[in-house]
Amino acid sequence: MPVDYQQVQEQVRAMGAKTPARMAGMRQKRLQAVERLRQVANQPEKLVQKVELARSYNPALRCAIPGKEHIASSFKPPEMPDEITLLAADGSQIFPDRHAEVEFSLINVGAIQMAPGKTPRETVRSRLIYYDELYTPNGLITDEAVSLMRDLEERRLLLELAGQAPAPVVTLTDGQLELFREPRETPEFSQAFDDYLDVLEALRRLGVSTAGYVDRPQGDLVVRLLELDMLPESDLRQAGKERPLVGITDEMLFSELLQNPGERSAVFAIQSISAHRFAGELALHFFYLNVGGPGKPYLARVEAPAWVAQEASALDTLQSALLAQCRILGHRPFPYALHRAHEVAVISYEDKDRMMEMILAELNRQGIVLEKSNKQSYKDQPGRMRFMR
Repeated sequence: MPVDYQQVQEQVRAMGAKTPARMAGMRQKRLQAVERLRQVANQPEKLVQKVELARSYNPALRCAIPGKEHIASSFKPPEMPDEITLLAADGSQIFPDRHAEVEFSLINVGAIQMAPGKTPRETVRSRLIYYDELYTPNGLITDEAVSLMRDLEERRLLLELAGQAPAPVVTLTDGQLELFREPRETPEFSQAFDDYLDVLEALRRLGVSTAGYVDRPQGDLVVRLLELDMLPESDLRQAGKERPLVGITDEMLFSELLQNPGERSAVFAIQSISAHRFAGELALHFFYLNVGGPGKPYLARVEAPAWVAQEASALDTLQSALLAQCRILGHRPFPYALHRAHEVAVISYEDKDRMMEMILAELNRQGIVLEKSNKQSYKDQPGRMRFMR
């Protein structure tokens, strides 16, 4: 049966009736968060001590950690270097489908290389995953595992290209740098994590400014830090559980502070369950960047490892490069190179069908004929629409 729109309409009306009161409550929370940030801005040592104590009770605690910069400050955009190489990578994938005639997966990674006065250059890496590679000791490879492989292939391609590019080099990926996929306890995840750290270390040795760009961020690590400060020390065992500012995001918080185009926030470190694995120069940091125009702030979250985030010249290069990229796309700012990399990497339904045709044709030449599942056969009947799984 189709969606029961009458039922949904009633729920939409209920939602609408609650919205004004909710928005008023959120405005109050937002003002409270901004005021709290300004109150504690001159007490970074106290905040760090509270984080350390709360972490001893709850190692899985997620929050921001203040750095050397005044946490309520804003930082103007620096000048763009005359010479810079910018590399951006994005990936797409086909997940294995047990209902199809044959199970396979495909990872497609695209990269764009840009430099002043030069035509952007595209690079594509396509990897077919089949047979033994599709299986782990627990069975068929999961969608999460394929996504993790895609993330790793993006970074490997950037490392390859960065090693051939003239300095200074900035590399970008879409999303956060912290690998945040489940399940994490598997040997496959642990190996991929180690490989990822190796790639980051290699980028560090090359002196590359690497970063992850998060558009329309919903994170609340700084807000969680403020909530932690609101707890008396005797209640720090409740850190991460008591959420008086729940619903307020860091973007809401810093929109009040970063009013001028191009400004960035202070740099914060990340406290998380995996933070200990990103040790030393690989420790992950983040800041917020206003990539919007006059009177229309638009904040992005930028993640970078310590060797970039704690080095003034590398941080300036990253900030200026991102602003230049976002200006290219005009009134809806987003790094142009990341947009192009996505266009290069994306896999369409037609691409998936073509891949299946290629594989079946080759198997037919080998005298092998395969059939899809009965369920899929019914779903593929003429006249039926295709839906996302």
